[in-house]
Amino acid sequence: KFSCSADIKANDAEAARAASTCMKIISTMGDESTPIEGLPDDKSHLKGGLGNFRFCAASCVKTVPFFPGARTPANLDSSSFGVAIGLENGGFACELLKDAGTVINIKKEFDTNMRRELLPIQDISTKFVDNSNYPVEYLGIDTSLNPSLDTGGSVADAIEFLDEVLGDFGGTGSLAAAAAITTSLQSIPDIRTTGYSGLMLPVLEDRRLADLGMASNSSKDQLTIQKLLCISSVCGVGIDTVPIPGDVKEENLASLILDVAALAGRWNKPLSCRVFPVPGGKAGEETTFDSPYMCNSCVFDL
Repeated sequence: KFSCSADIKANDAEAARAASTCMKIISTMGDESTPIEGLPDDKSHLKGGLGNFRFCAASCVKTVPFFPGARTPANLDSSSFGVAIGLENGGFACELLKDAGTVINIKKEFDTNMRRELLPIQDISTKFVDNSNYPVEYLGIDTSLNPSLDTGGSVADAIEFLDEVLGDFGGTGSLAAAAAITTSLQSIPDIRTTGYSGLMLPVLEDRRLADLGMASNSSKDQLTIQKLLCISSVCGVGIDTVPIPGDVKEENLASLILDVAALAGRWNKPLSCRVFPVPGGKAGEETTFDSPYMCNSCVFDL
């Protein structure tokens, strides 16, 4: 098992098509009837399209501690290595945004309470680097709000605590909230930031997002790829862990990858596209993934 990503620049249609081909091939690697040389007999981590959990198309990514789009700086000496910190903080995000109550208070809340929690992590990291016998460089903390599957760990749920978010996440006010959160995460005093340092919205790793993606919601309330793209224009991480039809055409998937790359290139911000073509899955059907790292939702239309 390993994670990797394809580097896609804006308007590079050839690279986007190659990445979409990879995603389609990876989605079928769990099929027991199709033996692939070099793969282990146990394909449980690949079944149902799960192989794409470890592959994405990434754009404008320079230094990121989160797989599969992880990167070290291009200028890092080949004889040394870097240390960057990624967080899983959905529960803490709920506390912060519930206390903030409104977008007006987000920066103050993050500058005070998130800074308080991050400083000890930064101190430990810098002390490790300073006392190391190896050539190592401290690269910073990716301060992104990153959900967990634990009770109370949904970032989307946390954002719905804000007064300006009217109704469900993805509706009116969500864009303003995402922008305020991202701006604040990237400017916490005395914290060296790196990576996305924004709002992570992985559909199958956030129970509220997964619920909003269900076809049982009205068309007005249902979460869509276009809504996620819109919100990604002001935050990270892009289109992440989104199930799509297994028979999606490669050229259509390539167009989605190019949309993400266009946003990243236009605003010079790191974004990625990690989708799961579900073999046999049709838009609106519920997924049946069996993974400790993800929940289930519906297959999104593309």
